[in-house]
Amino acid sequence: MNQVIENAQQALIQRQKLPETLASGMLKPSYDGLGLSNIAALAVDWLCEPCVLSAHKTLTPFNPELLAIKSLTDAWQNWLHQAPINHVVLIILDAFGYEQFRTLSNEGVIPSLTQACNSPQAFFMPATSVFPTTTVTALTSAATAQAPAQHGLINTHIYFQEVGSLVNLIGFRPSFTPTTAPYLDSQLNPDTLLPVPNIYLLMEKSGLDVEIINYFKFQNTSISRFTSAGSNALLNSFFGYRTPADAFSQLRQRLLCKTPDVKSFTYLYIPEIDIFAHCYQPLSQNYRAEVASIDFSLYREVFEPLAGRNDTVLLITADHGQRAVHPDKIIWLNKHPTLNKNLSAPFTGGTQARYLYIHKGKEKEVCDYIQQHLAEEFLLLSKAEAIELGLLGLPGKEISESSYNRLGDAIIIPKGDWVSFENDTQHYPVGIHGGLSRAEMLIPFLAYRL
Repeated sequence: MNQVIENAQQALIQRQKLPETLASGMLKPSYDGLGLSNIAALAVDWLCEPCVLSAHKTLTPFNPELLAIKSLTDAWQNWLHQAPINHVVLIILDAFGYEQFRTLSNEGVIPSLTQACNSPQAFFMPATSVFPTTTVTALTSAATAQAPAQHGLINTHIYFQEVGSLVNLIGFRPSFTPTTAPYLDSQLNPDTLLPVPNIYLLMEKSGLDVEIINYFKFQNTSISRFTSAGSNALLNSFFGYRTPADAFSQLRQRLLCKTPDVKSFTYLYIPEIDIFAHCYQPLSQNYRAEVASIDFSLYREVFEPLAGRNDTVLLITADHGQRAVHPDKIIWLNKHPTLNKNLSAPFTGGTQARYLYIHKGKEKEVCDYIQQHLAEEFLLLSKAEAIELGLLGLPGKEISESSYNRLGDAIIIPKGDWVSFENDTQHYPVGIHGGLSRAEMLIPFLAYRL
């Protein structure tokens, strides 16, 4: 890793770290120009017509100059002005966090991506995910170029007043149910779930050729629908793949058809790294093997055969990172009946960010219990404190009513290596994400001209 990237990393960490008085080693997301939502906004800014941009405000585009490092600013400006940008591909490698990326790069596991990062046609630095660092929240931010405070999908398990139930947004079904059947559209409609437009619609309004390349089983799923509702990309330009190699092969074939006279945007999502991290732990041998195969396929199918098409830019990033679960660092919430009895609803959110709905008049009792029994393991924040810190959106910017209501009354976030699970009889993953650690929050940002 060269000195410019090292300086960017240290500056970003210093800029985004939570006050030590709250917790050590925790990072908050950037929504003002150095985060995942801003990466999506960058693609919109490059490609969309000014009239579309003015009518539908996204977050500000990704801007490395915010770190005020001259060498980084110069590198960014030099990269930007190499050639016109007509075609943009946003590649999200689920759970391939910056710290995991850097470790495997240093070990030689990802030679193609490492070479790409160091090439003259590349710009590379760390960025941040969103909060919470969960797939549903992050992918919705990437699909809208908005913060969670605006789009409203603020975790995996959210209480929806519309249906009076805790909803699992991955399966789009009640969180506590014996069936895996999703809600009917008449109960909870994915097409009308978000209060903000998606970037596919914005780009189509600008006359772009917009396509989605995604795992074939994700076509027409609820999450595909609510992240791209109403777009032609969802209805007619969704191309399913079966393996990452197949995905990159399809991407190559589709990019070869592009011409400079019609600008294009392509979204490509790869979930395998996240799956392997949950099953085997991030940076395990199985994880390394999967990442190495993705790196090879990316080189063989995209980097090598498309070299020289410098009006085509790949934006390669992740939705979040992951960290390992240690059995001696688990808090089982069912073993804290005093805490549970003071809640008016089950714990919502996810394992790394629990939203508490507290019985009226019991706020002090809950706070005192956590401070006395769980202060070492959890950071406790009121709803107002979380909003003021900018965890879910830009501080001072109005939060949507749905996001505000779904936050509950308070949030608990595990510190250090701690994690929380509901019941000590359940099976749990060995890799996890959703919190504010560096391993979860930092993601890579690679802008690469073919």
